[in-house]
Amino acid sequence: MSLDLRLVARGWRWGRPAPRPPSAPGDPVPTDASFSTSWARTPPARVARAALQEAAILPLMRSVARPEVHGAERLEGVKQPAVIVANHASHLDTAVVIHCLPPRWRSRVVVGAAADYFFARRVSGTVAALALGAFPVERRRASAVSARLAVRLLDEGWNLVLFPEGGRSPDGWLQELKPGAAFAAAKSGRPIVPMWIEGTEHLLPKDSRRPQRGRVRVFVGEHLTPAPGESPRDLNVRLEAALRRLGSEASTDWWTSLRSEGEPYGPAVADWRRIWSRGPSPSPGGSRWA
Repeated sequence: MSLDLRLVARGWRWGRPAPRPPSAPGDPVPTDASFSTSWARTPPARVARAALQEAAILPLMRSVARPEVHGAERLEGVKQPAVIVANHASHLDTAVVIHCLPPRWRSRVVVGAAADYFFARRVSGTVAALALGAFPVERRRASAVSARLAVRLLDEGWNLVLFPEGGRSPDGWLQELKPGAAFAAAKSGRPIVPMWIEGTEHLLPKDSRRPQRGRVRVFVGEHLTPAPGESPRDLNVRLEAALRRLGSEASTDWWTSLRSEGEPYGPAVADWRRIWSRGPSPSPGGSRWA
């Protein structure tokens, strides 16, 4: 203790900052999630973004994807702000989701984007923030910076668009959901609107840079409201079930999706893949693959 006091006194005496005691915590390690995007939510930036989207981004996306929206009426009873969650298979998905939102939603929407992909460089991060209202989300590790920012944006009245798979699916199947979207909704008490996008994986698949023209279908699900005391983990389970059912509805129909809730879903593939995805299930004689 006496050594620390002498060091502090020496720093004060010579007008220099006192040295940091060895036991003091270090400075926070900067990450891509620390990229500041608050300027992109100011009124001038919002005006520029709306003009850019209406004049270029959305018309270009419509010329390529021609989205067909099912269940858009389900948005009418949802109180903003909300967390809009969708499966993710293509870079086209963000523009498709924005297209599906009513204008009154679209004017206050921000998009969670991979910090290590879009915000690793200042130019790409600035373009993403201005054009899409993007903010950085850490996907390689848990980040308090990303989590606090998402909750704060909801508290400020912004609708969040999030892709909780953490990356584009290589084959159209839903990947394991990261808990960030459920955490933001549970902590803020805001509803989650699930969406299922079908077709973008064929128009601009992962590792492809040249889009192909085609048709995309979007299915909007019933919103999920966090129950009092519900944990983010439990809410995440409900969210995954809702996305699974929408995926089943996309490949079959609404009634069949209700009857097959919990069953494997996804693109038409070999039966072994569907069996493997279902995983082990209990039986009177013990565990079995079903």
